[in-house]
Amino acid sequence: MVFDAGSRALKCAIADGSNKLIRIEKIFPEVNVTDDGFGRSCNVSTFWDDLLELTKRTIKNAGIEAKLIRYISACGIRPSCVFTDEQNKSLFIASAFDGRGIDVADEIDLEFEERSGKNYYESSGHFPSLLFPHAKYGWIKKNPECIEEGRIITQYLPMGSWILVRLGGEPHASYTSAAESGFFDLETRLWHDAWYDVLDLPEGFFPPPVASGEIIGNVSDEVQTKLGLSAETELVAGLPDTQAALLASGCVRKGSIGAVLGSTAPVQGITDGLFIDPEQRTWSSLYVVKNICDTYIIEPNSGMTGQILTWAANLYSPAKTTTLDEKFTYIQDQYAKLDTHENFISEDEVNEQAVYAFLGPSPLAQSKTELGDGQFHLPTPGGVDEIHTSLSAFIGAVYDNILFAVMRNIEYAKEIGKIENPYYSVTGGASRSETLCQRFADLAGSPFSRLETYEASIQGLFILCDIAEGKISSLDTLEDYYSTQLQKIHPRENMKGKLELKYKTWDRIRVNK
Repeated sequence: MVFDAGSRALKCAIADGSNKLIRIEKIFPEVNVTDDGFGRSCNVSTFWDDLLELTKRTIKNAGIEAKLIRYISACGIRPSCVFTDEQNKSLFIASAFDGRGIDVADEIDLEFEERSGKNYYESSGHFPSLLFPHAKYGWIKKNPECIEEGRIITQYLPMGSWILVRLGGEPHASYTSAAESGFFDLETRLWHDAWYDVLDLPEGFFPPPVASGEIIGNVSDEVQTKLGLSAETELVAGLPDTQAALLASGCVRKGSIGAVLGSTAPVQGITDGLFIDPEQRTWSSLYVVKNICDTYIIEPNSGMTGQILTWAANLYSPAKTTTLDEKFTYIQDQYAKLDTHENFISEDEVNEQAVYAFLGPSPLAQSKTELGDGQFHLPTPGGVDEIHTSLSAFIGAVYDNILFAVMRNIEYAKEIGKIENPYYSVTGGASRSETLCQRFADLAGSPFSRLETYEASIQGLFILCDIAEGKISSLDTLEDYYSTQLQKIHPRENMKGKLELKYKTWDRIRVNK
């Protein structure tokens, strides 16, 4: 059984011994927003009880005995953040896109640089610092009323670690989660001591780092009673959600590049060693899984993705489609319709009819300080009244903007990380579109791997449970597992030139607009 705390939803999933999903349930935890709109945190009074109720419902609807559950793991969105008391009970749970540190981050960063001799990016490989736990902690120190009176913060935990600790595990952070926190120095692979002085942190504030897939304890007596679990149920150190998706999609060897098309669209390349980009175009991080990999990651991010597709689904779907799933199916079908049309016309005709979108995802989005205006660019051969276009062209432009922005970031990852002939994978919610995945392979002129399910983070956690059990003990046994789980998408020769032409035109408009 695994938990995935994403940007909005908290999911609980159960699989059988072959990692076939038996049941998945989700809730949307209550989020408190500050008056200025920058602060977003989960309701600490209800979150844990809601998680327990979600777990009970998942077990019940799976139709299994709770005592049969052998392993539990968890992940959270990057960089998740829970500050706890000495009993590991939450005092603050940051929600996704919490920016309350905007007023204090610069001041804290300057003091950190003075004390450590490194700037924040050189130590952590991440930016903008206002989104990371140190800025939230600094804000809380200036606004102590946000913590229940009489309770004191004693420890930081990533979200996935906190869930496991509350279930009975030892305090810990996976190396990969630690590397996403901003507190962890990537060069020394240690929590940076300067943070204790900069933020006046209590002793033991940082938990011990461990490899993902390590067993970190058993469920507590209290949890056994509440959920009906066995005393032998073991807790397995997880991964951040994006790296869990990488693990599920086959991106474990150096030279692999994975695109995770979720709320945002990070592109992660696995490199030979640590690389901190002097131009600060990319994030850098660690990727440590027991018996499988101990490597570094370089990451250009494409920015807002999932919400753009939700916007398109709501805008373009006919009134008769009532659920969001129906709306997504509709726009996916329209994108497939455009792809079929372009497959049977010439390059010149594709060029003449193309519509381009600049909405949401863009290359190196995380290194920008401003959002661009949303735009469509239409073909105008003889005036607007002579344009012959279609609904599928507009919907296809939204999808192709994701394709092109991510592909540009793949090129950046290859260039900056010095990666040649990579293994490619694509996962995440947007990978539900088989057309989008096919066009990735077409444009790259290389095969792409794709999971049959778009719940990639959850599948990655199931793999960690197999690692803890010993079923997967090496890269070779993991490769055997992948051979049954991954779909290989091969490029179509007749589409590469057409998509390259559209991609070059999109890039030219993007640079000059």
